[in-house]
Amino acid sequence: MTIREAELKTKSSLLSYYDNREASAITDLLIEDLTGFSRVDRILHDQDLLTDRQLTRLQCSNKYLLQKMPLHYVLGYAYFAGLKLKVNNQVLIPRPETEELVSWVSETINTGQQQALAGKYLIDIGTGSGCIPLALKNNMPSFHVMGCDISDGALGVARHNARLLGLDVRFNKIDILSEVAKELLPEVDYIVSNPPYIDRREKEEMDAHVLDYEPHLALFPNQTDEATVFYRQISALASTKLRPGGCLFFEINPLFVTEILQMLKALRFSEIEVRKDLQGKERMVKAVFK
Repeated sequence: MTIREAELKTKSSLLSYYDNREASAITDLLIEDLTGFSRVDRILHDQDLLTDRQLTRLQCSNKYLLQKMPLHYVLGYAYFAGLKLKVNNQVLIPRPETEELVSWVSETINTGQQQALAGKYLIDIGTGSGCIPLALKNNMPSFHVMGCDISDGALGVARHNARLLGLDVRFNKIDILSEVAKELLPEVDYIVSNPPYIDRREKEEMDAHVLDYEPHLALFPNQTDEATVFYRQISALASTKLRPGGCLFFEINPLFVTEILQMLKALRFSEIEVRKDLQGKERMVKAVFK
């Protein structure tokens, strides 16, 4: 089978489950990963024959895609802020809006004097694949960066990514809703978190490939119907762990903006700012602890 034939066959099979745009995008990434040829390069190589090993890989990938497994789980990796990260069903697939959050954090920190950055401490709560702290460490090597999560599976993925990238980020197991979390967290200059925030009433509107494959522990607040429980706990912890002038950053559910802002004000955070993502949704919050 030629590369072109494989491309056409793959897209045709995916059209049973995806619209034309999605099927084309998935096919393009899959064939590029399989052959190493970009779309432009494939114009010159579309009559090249696939090897037996490539054909086997393609058949296996198509099988999983037709079961609606997300493409990044099929490939085993995703790109985030220029970094190639291992992903599997123990962690969420990094989203573009989380890259926007990382950009905002970097922008805020880098407005200070570079020599003043050395020795500063940042922690990411609910780290998953480690995408946030690894991207920030890559941008700011002089920072001390730590990530924490309750999931052993997620921590294994995050540590693997740190080793692959050669980035010195520590990952610790902490249940942020537990009584001992306050004792385990160090004093820091910045806290970042993209916690579980999807209200269970939103389940009906979610795609099957998310619900069936991505970890519910990272999507939905555990053992509670209160979608803002993590924001409440993390904000309260931040009010005791942030050094004066330190910043708290959240990725948020747009449905609960008002409630989150009220809790931050009640904890005496100041300079509270909300930003919209590229889709125009209120998605990020920054607050300063005085």
